[in-house]
Amino acid sequence: MTTTFTGYSHVTVVVEDLDGAIAFYRDVLGFSLLPRPAEMAPGAWMKLGTAQLHIVVVDELGPPPVGMPHLALHVPAEAWDATIEALQQRDDVVFTREPRSRVDFGRTVRAAFIRDPAGNVLELTDLAA
Repeated sequence: MTTTFTGYSHVTVVVEDLDGAIAFYRDVLGFSLLPRPAEMAPGAWMKLGTAQLHIVVVDELGPPPVGMPHLALHVPAEAWDATIEALQQRDDVVFTREPRSRVDFGRTVRAAFIRDPAGNVLELTDLAA
């Protein structure tokens, strides 16, 4: 059997408050809304560059998952400082891990972690795929 994958189609996050999630991803992070089939469960589809985010609404969020599942967003190195500074100045962005550097495969990589309004973890990194 041969399998062929060329990348990700989308990532899904689960939220209780759709309007709050859309506002966060659109107004804070710059995603735009995409058309979505009407017969789907409540939610939204959004896009940033080539990355798609699907938001699914539930009545009640369960306990946070073990470990740290997260969505990582690429911040170009030349925009890193300005982007982090802009987010740090917002009252609606919570950093769970402040910006820091590490070495991956001999290259210095910067990363910080924030949460969306539903508690989903987002990594901001200057490491491109």
